[in-house]
Amino acid sequence: IHSHLYIQNGDMDITISCHPYQNEQNQHKRNHKFKKMKSICKNNECTACYACINVCPKQCISMHKDTYGSLQPKIDENKCINCNLCVKTCPNNTPPTFNMPSACYASWIEEYKTRKKCASGGIGTMISQYAISKKQAIVYGSRFNKDFQATAFGTSNIRDIELFKGSKYVQSLIGHDTFKKIKTQLDRNEYVVFIGTPCQIAGLKGFLHREYENLLTVDLICHGVCPSDYLKEEVEYLCNRYNLKDIDDIRFRGNDEYNFCLSLWSNDQLKYCKREYSDYYLSGFLLGVTMRENCYTCKYARPERISDITIGDFIGLGNKIPFEYNVSNVSSVFINTQKGKEFYFNLCREEQTIKYIERPLEERLEYGPSLRYPFPRHNLNALFKENYTKYGFVKAIRITLKKKVIISRIKDSLPAIRYAYRIAKSLVAKFRHI
Repeated sequence: IHSHLYIQNGDMDITISCHPYQNEQNQHKRNHKFKKMKSICKNNECTACYACINVCPKQCISMHKDTYGSLQPKIDENKCINCNLCVKTCPNNTPPTFNMPSACYASWIEEYKTRKKCASGGIGTMISQYAISKKQAIVYGSRFNKDFQATAFGTSNIRDIELFKGSKYVQSLIGHDTFKKIKTQLDRNEYVVFIGTPCQIAGLKGFLHREYENLLTVDLICHGVCPSDYLKEEVEYLCNRYNLKDIDDIRFRGNDEYNFCLSLWSNDQLKYCKREYSDYYLSGFLLGVTMRENCYTCKYARPERISDITIGDFIGLGNKIPFEYNVSNVSSVFINTQKGKEFYFNLCREEQTIKYIERPLEERLEYGPSLRYPFPRHNLNALFKENYTKYGFVKAIRITLKKKVIISRIKDSLPAIRYAYRIAKSLVAKFRHI
């Protein structure tokens, strides 16, 4: 059976074929073409910012791990209505607006108790506390959950700010409804502060599709991030190996003797600690061996910024231009917008514990990685990936970095060995004298 329907439309004849088998073939071709072409952005550019998941009206997008454990969005094509909101929202397809910073400050909290667990000068903490106490804001930052995964979390309780302190050194998961919650709060005219990586802020702005005066964005100068499962697997391995119970905190940075360490804590009691390159996970991260693929070509590692305020370590402070204060653990603060300027100066004026010294922007830009270009891929990255596909993270990182970590641990132990040798030598001399 093959029928035709002729429709007269002005002076044009339109013919519609109703052959059932032909329609079935055409539908199969369309579905086949759709499956081949349906993607949100290039896999090696995806930052897993969750903007696509938050914007999808049918909740047909979810995150799945790729070959190397990195999260990538996957579309359930049976639910997809092909509205293309995910494609339009993705910041890789619609780049955000960048602004050159108008000023740069060296800044820190003078009060040690507040600053102790903070990375650098603790400016993120002061921004959060000030926003909640003075503006009744909802502040979004990153905290570890019970499964040792960093997740985005919004709060208006000033006591929760303690959970945001310190660098996480792993990808923080935004979640399927975080951006939707923020939009609802903004539309209710609530004040919101979002502190995160530049790619997360790009995702938020892509989702919102417009500027909000009651939204303050603060981006972190980002070294890059490891897939969230890497840290989870590592901590679980350490807990099993060393019989660590009730671990409730993971720290990498602080204004104390545990700065640049992987340390595990239970009820504020130290249970495990390894320093920098003596720890497998931290060494892989700092060397650039284990980061997500998109981090090696990061579009946001540039002087121009997408947020209102940028904060991070002030690397290189005082190297060429004298600085009269202690240069250790000082934050750099970039002012990128008028909104950011007004907020920062109100904060500094009303919070007397904050010190802020204007410095040339070029001084902070002197150190290139993460601000002028992405942190470079280590030549062991390919070997790590190969090992990861065979063994998973814990074994792969130990095979890949075994020599480097052993050498680092020997170097770390040399002062103790020298000290023990001097004590032993002194005791031997004493007994000989007797």
